[in-house]
Amino acid sequence: MRHIVIIEDEPDVADLLARRFSSEGFRVATASDGRAGLHAVHLYHPDLIILDLLLPTMNGWEVCCSLKANPATHDIPVIILSAVGSSEDRIAVLEMGADDYIVKPCSVKEVIARARAVLRRTERAGGMRRGREQADGGGNHPDCG
Repeated sequence: MRHIVIIEDEPDVADLLARRFSSEGFRVATASDGRAGLHAVHLYHPDLIILDLLLPTMNGWEVCCSLKANPATHDIPVIILSAVGSSEDRIAVLEMGADDYIVKPCSVKEVIARARAVLRRTERAGGMRRGREQADGGGNHPDCG
């Protein structure tokens, strides 16, 4: 069973997403601010994070930067779900390491479909990495120090 953490400060949105992801077979944890979200990620080690940008205590930009800078969490895919929708913001967050960006308002079905797509890509990339590590003799890639 896949585990996701939803970091969203709007209770109605967080509840709706949590209920729908749960009904689709996901285990779900939610957090309503950035610091609590980071704590939940470290506590649950999710397969995916849904992250709002406009959060109290620590905004989504800071949360994403923290996740991507930490070796324990940098490989966890992050989908930004935010009302902030300028192309500059979307580009900046994707360049920061987010895996997808969905602008609110949106369909919950779309969020779930994109989450599944990101998870499929992550699985394929993980399988490719494991295959290269085995071919290279257990991860001793010549370009890695």
